Amino acid sequence: MISLICMMSLLLLWQILLFPITLLYAGVVKLRNWFYDIGLSRSTRFDANVIAVGNLAIGGTGKSPMVDYLIHHFLGKQFEVSTLSRGFGRQTYGFRIATNHDTADSIGDEPYMYWRKYGGIVKVGVAEDRELAIPQLLTGEGNEVVLMDDGFQHRRVIPTISMVLTTFSNPFYDDYILPSGRLREHRAGVKRADFVIVTKCPEWLSEAEQVRIKDRIHEFTDAAVYFTSIEYLQPQPVFSNELMLSNRLVAISGMSDSAPFEKKLRQNYNVLLSHSYRDHHRYNAQDIRDIVRELGDGISLMVTEKDMVKLKEFKTLEQFSCYYLPIKVKFLRDETLFLSQLDSMLKNYVQ
Repeated sequence: MISLICMMSLLLLWQILLFPITLLYAGVVKLRNWFYDIGLSRSTRFDANVIAVGNLAIGGTGKSPMVDYLIHHFLGKQFEVSTLSRGFGRQTYGFRIATNHDTADSIGDEPYMYWRKYGGIVKVGVAEDRELAIPQLLTGEGNEVVLMDDGFQHRRVIPTISMVLTTFSNPFYDDYILPSGRLREHRAGVKRADFVIVTKCPEWLSEAEQVRIKDRIHEFTDAAVYFTSIEYLQPQPVFSNELMLSNRLVAISGMSDSAPFEKKLRQNYNVLLSHSYRDHHRYNAQDIRDIVRELGDGISLMVTEKDMVKLKEFKTLEQFSCYYLPIKVKFLRDETLFLSQLDSMLKNYVQ
């Protein structure tokens, strides 16, 4: 009890010390948004459908699984689908469309994951300037949609539809602006969103609790609110070496929040060792040697899908039992209503 009080006191003191910096940062962001709101800063609206998937907070809110969900939906509707990301952590600059010659180093983790999964079906683009990149992804023929990953704060583009993702465990309405908290902008910025998706919810979340969360969100926006969880699928082999998956695992992840991944594994396997690298970690030869040192007879390696596409490049691992755990978005309720609202907001949609 005493330690908890001390921790809370230290947190409060830390926030007080950071308050002047927070105030300065908040003022700059508010001024920037105001310039866009009144038209002093230029924004571009495109004829094609552009969907911005983003968040108010830094860190993992589940944008990549949501983009993957939308890719599936629009491919099923016979859309020409493109994804557009900044390509965080890549070692290149400017606009580029993914090809067979690209790696996570050249286009970034998430774009590379999309490319490995959908290459040839979905255009995967990366660019710092999304406004200049979007026309280069479009053909002008048929139904087209550009999914702008982490695009909510990219005000130079006016999206057709905006989605803000916020996690169940750390909702934006209980958070604070950087550096006191994790918000990139004030909570009121959510008013630009058409949808607010509460992600990573427990599947047992009651209807009463959903109503309470909706009421809190609606203090800031009239956007439609939906609740999703992460569904873990059957583990898949990283290599085609036909080595069986063991019940004894070494778990490796490189993401901003690895706790749900590790928790899921511990429910079903004997996790001997787990190691979480920072998000967008670049695996090197020493990392692989460290991983291999922990593997042996009857021990498998389990990684996330995002890490899989990077670790697959290291052929040293091919002699071991290596698996990844795919995930997908699962709506707790009203998925059909969400998709109906989404489709109804599209421009020039020819069924």
